[in-house]
Amino acid sequence: MLFGSLSLYFVATLLGVCALFKRPLCGLLSVLLMLPAFGLYFFSLFYSYLREKTFPLGDPYGFISFLGNLFVPTFLFLTYKYRNLLGFAHLVAFVGFLATLFALPSSPSPYKSTLYGLHLLFASLSYLFALMGGLSAFLRLILERRLKKHVFFQAYVPLDSLRRAERLSINLAFLGFTFTLIFGSLWARTQFGKHWIDDPKLITTLLLWLYYALLSHLNLLKKLKPRRFSEGVILGAIFSLINLFFVRHNF
Repeated sequence: MLFGSLSLYFVATLLGVCALFKRPLCGLLSVLLMLPAFGLYFFSLFYSYLREKTFPLGDPYGFISFLGNLFVPTFLFLTYKYRNLLGFAHLVAFVGFLATLFALPSSPSPYKSTLYGLHLLFASLSYLFALMGGLSAFLRLILERRLKKHVFFQAYVPLDSLRRAERLSINLAFLGFTFTLIFGSLWARTQFGKHWIDDPKLITTLLLWLYYALLSHLNLLKKLKPRRFSEGVILGAIFSLINLFFVRHNF
């Protein structure tokens, strides 16, 4: 199934490149192919769970593969609403292709626990929302700067939509990190006999949760100016990337 997903992502990438040469049908076909490509990846994940009783997310390869593939349905949803985004189909398809490649050397998690699987699932969603929020905030700042300078250009996503996206993203990131810590605590209780262990990754994830809790509540109370809020969202995305790629578990 993974090779089928890779093949579809590869063809979708080529069609996306073709769409850059004023071939709108190629862009539409590229988007349509990404849906079954993601479906095959998802079914391979589910099949692995049925076979191994755990998800193949036991190493950075599997985790990054899952996170990268999550961008695909997010893009498909946005494309349905904003057709101008079809011009980025080749990039998203290529991200899906690379992410699925990472799944090939991935290994199953050594902890065959549903709680641990849910912990990883919500962690992946949390990072996705954090990165989407950072991207929305970054694009919003660029768009506002160009509008202030009266530079006219084609905006792929309206400014109001970017504002809503960054607010929604940080709230979902906060919610995701909340469930990440909850399921991580429940799993630690069954695995180590206590709800909390002094693990670097868990500590930095707790700090991320506190950061997004503060940011979302300051936004709710309207204590931050829009620009400062966007800068805070971008900073949160950077912290999330550091935690994802450079902080490791010690168990």
